[in-house]
Amino acid sequence: MNKIFLKYNPKHKSPFVYQMFESLSAKYDLMNNLITLGLHKYIKKHAIKKIPIQENSKILDICTGTGDIALELAKNSSQETFITAVDFSPKMLDIAGQKAGTYNNINFIQANALNLPFADDSFDISIISFGLRNLDDINQALQEFKRVTKKDGYIVNIDIGKPSGILAPFIRLYFTYIVPFLGKFFGKNNFYYYLPLSATSFPSQEKLLLIYKGLDFKEVKNYNYLSGIIAQQIIRV
Repeated sequence: MNKIFLKYNPKHKSPFVYQMFESLSAKYDLMNNLITLGLHKYIKKHAIKKIPIQENSKILDICTGTGDIALELAKNSSQETFITAVDFSPKMLDIAGQKAGTYNNINFIQANALNLPFADDSFDISIISFGLRNLDDINQALQEFKRVTKKDGYIVNIDIGKPSGILAPFIRLYFTYIVPFLGKFFGKNNFYYYLPLSATSFPSQEKLLLIYKGLDFKEVKNYNYLSGIIAQQIIRV
């Protein structure tokens, strides 16, 4: 039976995104390294160092994918820090679990980011990396993250930003044309056309700051990487 590929619907992304990540899972890490020239690892390491993680923290890694952030947190935290990593793609979680190896302070759970299976005020820090733009409703997602995060805890978002400066037009051309080509040629997958679509429709750093302000968060700090190609916000609940 031929596999049916869903069409991208910007108003209801979740079925498409689920199928996409299930399809991309086997070569996801390989293609991430190729598309970013390995720079995503550098950015994730530096982004985590900016997060105010205390000993004995309970951390939620939302949209963990193949577990890069969860593993980086485990490497840079004490054994008393416990990480719960969630994703709705079973195949991505399988790879994340294999990569985690002997780390016993990470728990991987299949869950929907818009309806997290946790009680209020469960975590000191909630992190989402390269996942917020894939969700159907940013405001609903942030309210859900706020619900499960303790008062005076932190929500952290790391995602594609709007670059500035002389390189900005070339970066847009790269994402629009080169990335889909690399995905089709090396990844043998047509889903990479979604990346420029999701990057274009995702709010800029400035618009995200307004969204956070509208949700009454106490404090927000923004950090740009590579002239704003990637941006990180640390939000105090």
